[in-house]
Formats: sequence, structure tokens, C-alpha cells
Amino acid sequence: MTRPRTNIVPFERPAAYWAIRARKHCSPSQLPDAARMMRKALEKSGDSGLALELAEIYSGMGCYTAAERCLIRAAVRQGLTGSLCYAIGVCALNRGSEDLGEEALDRCLRLEPNGFFAERAQDLLEYYAWKPLWYQPHTARSDALCRRSMRALAQADVEKAVVLARKGWEKGASPRAALWLGMLLPPREALPYLKTAAEKLPLELKAQIKYAEACSLCRRLPEARKRLASARRLCRSITDAEEYCAAAWTMNRPKDALKLAESKLKRLPQSVDYLRLKYLSLRRMGEEAQAKRTLETLLEIDPDDADALFDRRHPRQTSLHDGRGMLLTALGGMVWSLPDTRRPGPLNRALHLMVMNLNGTVDAEAVFRLLPPLWRKLTPAEQYACDAYRDVCFPALFTVYLLICTGHWEEARRAAAAAPGRKRVLRLLARCAGIRKNGE
Repeated sequence: MTRPRTNIVPFERPAAYWAIRARKHCSPSQLPDAARMMRKALEKSGDSGLALELAEIYSGMGCYTAAERCLIRAAVRQGLTGSLCYAIGVCALNRGSEDLGEEALDRCLRLEPNGFFAERAQDLLEYYAWKPLWYQPHTARSDALCRRSMRALAQADVEKAVVLARKGWEKGASPRAALWLGMLLPPREALPYLKTAAEKLPLELKAQIKYAEACSLCRRLPEARKRLASARRLCRSITDAEEYCAAAWTMNRPKDALKLAESKLKRLPQSVDYLRLKYLSLRRMGEEAQAKRTLETLLEIDPDDADALFDRRHPRQTSLHDGRGMLLTALGGMVWSLPDTRRPGPLNRALHLMVMNLNGTVDAEAVFRLLPPLWRKLTPAEQYACDAYRDVCFPALFTVYLLICTGHWEEARRAAAAAPGRKRVLRLLARCAGIRKNGE
């Protein structure tokens, strides 16, 4: 009598099997297969480490919504770690949220200074093409009024917001004020303001899009097409692409939206987020068969995508869903809520800012020697305004003050002339001179 075989390989594989196979398929061309296998591993184990690995795979594919969904799962199970903060920072930068990206990368280095992602986080902080802070001389009062107008609008007081925006434009006539006022006014009345903003801010996506929309509503179609084409070249993140496509659909130009989506898919062919933009553009163009194939491709890459599942059930839906970015907002809330005890104090941040700004002109030793006595004489409200970047006068003040104290008179004169809120900076500087004299 023969004995039954006992070395039968079970059909169901454990999570470790799928995780190992997924890691072997992490080359750029095999990322969809890696995601599929890692998803199986995560389904079987629920391990937060595997969720983080799956988020990294999705991020490499350009599937930022799917990556954020995995990060939420990991954060709920294990809390925020340095590795998780790094992944949040990458997703935030790819969505154009530079404030959150910088904060998350900074938290990564503080939570795990010798961690696996620490070196990558440091490289991103140093070499990422951050958007420069934009200042224009003699517009400090205008900028303050525009900020008050934004707060009024957030409180649903539209009339007050418009009044404050008009005052902001009259005080400074800056392109930022023109853009904000144009966004609050009806299209025909807003057109000259938005034109000013678009001409003075050629690299600002929102300025180009808002002017293009106003031209379209006012039947200035050639100018609208021109501005929309110039805006397409400015789309860096998925958020920019979504804003551009929404404007193109509003202007009844879905072909332009499709052109942008396809150009992005050449670089990230498995990106669920850009595939959704392609799908919605095809739907608006009436290309039903191609749109259906695009949607099925999307769901094959990410079968858990809630928006795509909704689109499959409701094919007449041709707009972006309102919940875009909610997952990143939730992750950002976790990052910002981490205790401040892990961060340096406001004086250290001011010192770091001045060392970076004056690198090559004023040495770090002089900054650390001259700035603390001045900082301690500022009022708590002034220290808070400087530390929260609520008032750009104080960084300008510190710059001019340090240049004068170290004998760089010509550089100090130029910095004072270009400072936002020049008159206020000079008043503060006169007060600082008295403070330094008394301190000495």
C-alpha cells in the first residue's frame, strides 16, 4: 500500500511570500506587478510596514491618492515615524503643498536622524526646486489688506472681502492684489485686474488660468486659448494639472485637458491620478469606448480607488470629486500636531534663516553673536509674527541690521531699498540701533 504524499504545496501563500516577490519586482517597468503583490501581502497581514512599502511603490508610479490611502492606514496602526513622515513629505511635494512637504521632511530628520530615509530627506530639503518667496517693494500695506480680505471671505463676508481687496489694490497696485481682487469680481469687471496679474506674474499658474477663464466668459477666445496654452507649461504637480483640466473643461476645451494628461502619462504611464484626468476628458469629448478602457486600466492598477468605482457606477459623472486631497489634509494634520518640543526654538529658527540668507556675506559666527541681543528686545508679538512668517518686515530688518553691524554698507542700502514695508523697516531699524547701543 502506497503512502499518501505529504509535500503538497498549499494554494494560499503567506504574506511574506508576496512581500518578497513584490520587492523583486520594484524596477520602474514592473511597479504595477510589485503593487499587486504587495497589496496581496497587505491583505493577508495588515502590517503597517507593508502599507508603507506599498505607499512607496504607488508614489513611484505617480498614484499619489493610493499612496496617501496606504499612509493613512500605516499612521493609524503605528503612529507617525520618521519613515512615514518622509513618505508624507514626498506626497505633499507632488501635490504642490510645499509647506507641508518641508515640515514633514523636517520631522523625518528629527524623529529618525539616522533612519533609512534621513539622507533622502536631507537631499530633498537641500536640492528641491522650492518656489521662491515673492516680495515687491512698497506693498506691505497692500499685502496686509489682502490677507484681511482672505480672512473675511473665509468667514463668508463677501462684501467686506471685496472692499478690503479694493483697498489693497489702491494701496499697492501689486499683481498679487490684482489677482485676488480679480478673483472676487464678476468676469467683465475683473478682466483688467486679471490681465495685469497674468502679465506681471508669467510663472504663476493661477494668474494665467483665472485670466484665461475670464477671457473665455467675455468671449475673447483667441486670448483665452493663448493663456491656457501658456498655463499648460506651468503645471508641475497633480494639483496644478487638476486645476488646469478643470479650467479647460469649464472653457469647453477638453482636448487641451487631454493633451496635458497624455503628456504627463508619457512620464508616469501607470499614474492613476493622471489616468482619471484622461478618462474625464475623454468622457467630455464623447469618446466612450476609449474612456471605458482608460477607466478599466485605472481600476486594474488600483482596484480600491473609490472615485474610479463611483465613476464606473455613474458614467455620466464627468467632474472631479470634491474630496480630492482630503487624505493628505488628514496626514498633514497629524504632522502639524506633533509636539513642538522636538523642534528648535524660534530664536534658533531666526538664526538659521539669517545664516542661510546671508551665506557668503556675513559669517555664521557674527550672526550668532549679533542677532540674539536684538531678538530678546523684541516684544512677544513681534517674535511670534517673525517666527510664523506673518510679517515679512522682520526678516528684512534682521538682514539690514546684520549687514550694517558687519560693515557691509552698500549691501545694506540695497537690501533696505528692496525691503517690503521699507518705511516700517527703517523705523524698526532706528529702534534697533537704540537697542544695540543700550545693550552695549
